[in-house]
Amino acid sequence: MAFFGAYPWWTPEQVEFQKKTAEFLDTLVEEEAKSRWTREFPFELYEKIGATGMTGAAIPKEYGGLGLGATGSCIVAEECWKRFPGIGRIVVGNFNGGLRQVYEHGTEEQKKRMLPPIAGGEIGAVAITEVTAGTDAAGISLQARLSDDGKYYILNGRKRFIVGAGVAKRYFIYAQTSFDPADIKKHKHLSAFIIHSDLEGFHSEKVNEILGFENVQNGSLYLKDVKVPVEDRLGAEGEGWAILMGGMNFERTNISATMCGLHRGIMQYMIDYPSRRVQFGKPTIDVPANQDKIADIVMRAKLLRDSVFVTAYKWDLDMDITIDASAVKGIAAQLALQSGDDATQVLGGDGINRFYPVQNWFELGKADHIAGGTVEACKLTVFRMAQKKMKEDTTMPRRYLDPELRVPIPTYKPVESKKPATAENLLELLAENYLINPGLHMTPGDIMLYLDADAEKVEALITELEQAGDAHTVRNRKTNLATLVAATYPGLDKAHDREWYEWYPDYVTKDPRRTF
Repeated sequence: MAFFGAYPWWTPEQVEFQKKTAEFLDTLVEEEAKSRWTREFPFELYEKIGATGMTGAAIPKEYGGLGLGATGSCIVAEECWKRFPGIGRIVVGNFNGGLRQVYEHGTEEQKKRMLPPIAGGEIGAVAITEVTAGTDAAGISLQARLSDDGKYYILNGRKRFIVGAGVAKRYFIYAQTSFDPADIKKHKHLSAFIIHSDLEGFHSEKVNEILGFENVQNGSLYLKDVKVPVEDRLGAEGEGWAILMGGMNFERTNISATMCGLHRGIMQYMIDYPSRRVQFGKPTIDVPANQDKIADIVMRAKLLRDSVFVTAYKWDLDMDITIDASAVKGIAAQLALQSGDDATQVLGGDGINRFYPVQNWFELGKADHIAGGTVEACKLTVFRMAQKKMKEDTTMPRRYLDPELRVPIPTYKPVESKKPATAENLLELLAENYLINPGLHMTPGDIMLYLDADAEKVEALITELEQAGDAHTVRNRKTNLATLVAATYPGLDKAHDREWYEWYPDYVTKDPRRTF
């Protein structure tokens, strides 16, 4: 337990919670394993888990929870998935079925009414995916129209690939409430609702056969004129997109924690199994290739777990984890599949045999390349957020041309003095950039570091050089302003003669057989 035990920053409550959670879940292993063979959804098992209050780990105490934050919910997610490569998905789904959305966007009345049932184990589900919406969550087309008397929203449409469809009592559903193109463009067209399965017109349409979902129900929902009280809308109308994205960070963090549990589950079989499996007269653990795979699994398990619980801790400190949550979820899914693949190879034929759970963990590793946001969607979020939030970390240092070496040298010192804003000086600057940053254009911001000019003046100078054929530009399609500029070949010739651009390393001698 020590290797995967508490972190130094955990509170005494969180440390004790992990211990008690692990001990309790150990008592349910047999029951859960049997349900994977019968493929029956284990309602009774889930009720036992809910009765402990662990599903309310992240809910503040004043709303019936344990007040252990994202760290607490990640502890539950990890410990469940170590033992239950199945029902753990429903437990985590309960966390994600509106918990953070209600807490962060709900009214005080909604918090007091909706959070205690979540803490008490009421099965919940998030309903985002549709035929037109998956990774493109903004494409949601399930409609929600306000009734004439303003008391209800009337929902019509379908949802698909919903974990817990047909067994959940509470559904956190996103629907389209505006059809105005301007609202759609600004992502102000969606609203969020919490509805219950007993509402008239609400149906489970079908159950899907999903990879790794042996005792977990995944299916489609059908909503026909479902009346949802206005007081069950979360946040203002049109705030659904913001609520969805905020909840996604919490969801991805918890899913990442399940991948920690998956690694721990796999590791239970990585030493003992090959130590007992004999081939060619010796245990297969003596095979160097197996040792290499086992080492990889251990390394992934250790580094992934550290990343996940640091992300959870940052969440509990109310830090922005937009990049962290998507990064760790994307990495977690990839590492889980790699470890599942390696574990399968170590076990050989038994790795694809359902008599060992490694086969199921392998399948779930692939399933989580899709669930909770595809790996590609996570990477896209990281890419976009890196451009916005990591400007200081992703900016090249300024470079200058060393007068003696005539090579680019990086520096963090500011420009000592700026030159007058003339077309000649701009062309000279572009010529130097040709040597300093080979193959790269300059931005107007780059230019303003060197010339005594504002953005308007820089634009005028760029245009002047462009019209003279001395500069090549890339322009914004909407504003037509230059965003990138470089000297053309005629421009380079106008700035300096050929010899000025020449540079040869010392080992290139002026042998008459060379062409200079």
